[in-house]
Amino acid sequence: MMDMLLPEELDKLQTTLVEHMQEAGCMPLDAAHGFFTAVAAHTNRLNAASARTQVLGKITEHEGIGPLLEKFQQQVMKDLESGEYGPLIMQMPREDESMLPLPYGWCEGYVQGLSVLGEDIQEQALASEEVSNRLAPIYAFMMYDESQMFDPPDEAQHRAAVAELGDVAVWIHGWWKAQQEGVLQ
Repeated sequence: MMDMLLPEELDKLQTTLVEHMQEAGCMPLDAAHGFFTAVAAHTNRLNAASARTQVLGKITEHEGIGPLLEKFQQQVMKDLESGEYGPLIMQMPREDESMLPLPYGWCEGYVQGLSVLGEDIQEQALASEEVSNRLAPIYAFMMYDESQMFDPPDEAQHRAAVAELGDVAVWIHGWWKAQQEGVLQ
């Protein structure tokens, strides 16, 4: 049985990725989570090791984060398969002591994952009205302009869309698995 990452391991992974984003082109942890989510059902196109390489960019076995990233990736897959998945969404504390969810990194990683899989995969997803509708909140967050990211135009709608992302990811993952098995949904 696989162990979950300890909080200090997650911190080390996030810190290392963020510290090397500029020079190595790696993804922050929330984007990596979205990326792994998008590619999880497509190991025939992008195996697990190649997916980790995409996340790491030009980082090579830096400070032993390879095994931590592998463990993180395995947890994403386990969560998707079990249906107990939740996207890794950053939170911004606000003056009123509430937290504003910032799904942009996760959504960007997810969209990047679809892009890496190829145009035919993207076209197949968008050809299904139901999949396209479920992808809508992910793409909607990518449409925010910079001024809206920390002050959403409709905060209630923003929070509602963030709350949908986990169910959307699990459903789409299941849809892809069914497509590969030849079962139409």
